[in-house]
Amino acid sequence: MRTYIKAVKIINPASQWHNQSVNLLVDDGVITEINPSGKIDADIIIEEKELHASASWLDMRVFSGEPGEEYREDFESLANVLEAGGFGSALLMPNTNPVIQNKADIKTVMSRNSGQAAQILPSAAVTINCDGENLNEMLDVYHAGAIAFTDGAQPLWNSDILVKSLQYLQKFDGLLMTMPQDHKLALFGQMNEGIVSTGLGMKGIPHLAEEIIIQRDLELLKYAGGKLHFSCISSAKSVEMIRKAKAEGLNVTCDVNIHHLILDDENLETFDTHYKVLPPLRTQKDIEALISGVNDGTIDVIVSSHQPFDQDHKKMEFDLAEFGIMGAQIMYPMYHKFLANKIELSTFISCIEANPKKILNQPQAKIEKGALADFTLFSNDMKWDFNTESNFSKSDNSPFMGQSFSAKAIGLFKNKHHYLDSKFTNS
Repeated sequence: MRTYIKAVKIINPASQWHNQSVNLLVDDGVITEINPSGKIDADIIIEEKELHASASWLDMRVFSGEPGEEYREDFESLANVLEAGGFGSALLMPNTNPVIQNKADIKTVMSRNSGQAAQILPSAAVTINCDGENLNEMLDVYHAGAIAFTDGAQPLWNSDILVKSLQYLQKFDGLLMTMPQDHKLALFGQMNEGIVSTGLGMKGIPHLAEEIIIQRDLELLKYAGGKLHFSCISSAKSVEMIRKAKAEGLNVTCDVNIHHLILDDENLETFDTHYKVLPPLRTQKDIEALISGVNDGTIDVIVSSHQPFDQDHKKMEFDLAEFGIMGAQIMYPMYHKFLANKIELSTFISCIEANPKKILNQPQAKIEKGALADFTLFSNDMKWDFNTESNFSKSDNSPFMGQSFSAKAIGLFKNKHHYLDSKFTNS
């Protein structure tokens, strides 16, 4: 199939066309011409206002219901969500039923990637069943194709396990990822500990539950060596500690959930369970510090932390509802609507493209003539509504359901496959 993309601004520092508006001709998954002359014969012509292209994006934290709870999300629906969100790949957390922790599990995930543009990259559990007690056979699953090692939604609470993991993974330059949270300090917590939780009479999760683990883990990283990635940091002090650790030369990286850059704990005053996430939404002061961390490079990656749940898990008493928000499909629209005046476009793209690829040792794509097409198309001038009809997920646990947006990922080209918005396919 030949696709002609007109007047598209390239956001790709590795390309000679960076920050330039060009015309792209893609034929059978290859960029065959840039600014071709003469009449162009193409199956599809794409021409949109405020059209941009960057190397395809990578979401470094997504969850699936498959295996075990396919009614929430399966690999097919997750791939559809990622493609509609502009993501050419995403790192899948191991928190499924059963847990993704052996060679067969890894191969099952990888086998589902054929025939689609979006690729689901498997992470593997650090500890058996993600219980924090006994180390998993990480070398075996690494050779099977595991991209990184994490207990995903479960914190690595055991200091001895963390040290041994850091030491063991150095044998093959493996990446250890952890969500920093002291499980005792956070026990029974439902939201951020503060004025709002006190007013609502809810058990809070203090900032200290995150900060004390980051402090511990940074000291253990100094001791053991290796490389460590903190998932979903949420507090101002966490940013400060990681900034200092990077200045000291520690091999540490981190990410933030996009919702923590937009929403604060005041959103929970109505007991809306769609705002119930882990770590919890914090305060405006924390949001400002997190945004500052993104802008100065302390925070390397922005993630969707796409965690789909159906209404049976959300439409109930607040303390019984599950933690989690879905959001991979609307990650760029959320940035454009709420953060575009606070974080430069080039910075945001780096946080969902070059930076996560570097951390996970994934290939960096270049938009140039003769290269395999590996890019995301997105428009900053396309009005649409996120609702049950436009939602590609099997679940709908988003507080942004029903909202209007004016930006959208409209195309993805990767692995000689492509996704295009229904506007261009009449489907």
